[in-house]
Amino acid sequence: MRFLSPVLAVMHSGVRVTLQRQTEASPSRDSMQLTVVAKRDGEWRSEGLMNARRLTMERQLFLDDIDSLPAEAQRQVTGLVASFKNRR
Repeated sequence: MRFLSPVLAVMHSGVRVTLQRQTEASPSRDSMQLTVVAKRDGEWRSEGLMNARRLTMERQLFLDDIDSLPAEAQRQVTGLVASFKNRR
């Protein structure tokens, strides 16, 4: 938490999520939160929240590569990934 004034602060946090029926957190669900808090009537209250997924550069570059493919190739990649999931 960083206090900007006696009545205003910014809080940065990280969040890990474990999906239902899983025993470990899924890295693709990691996120960062930025919260603006203000003190009113003696209590700190959230005024705004920004939530964003946290990606490694390797994962971001991989997603950029997929996004650069033609639409049909993107559909094929999606289908291939789905077929791997269905093999479990």
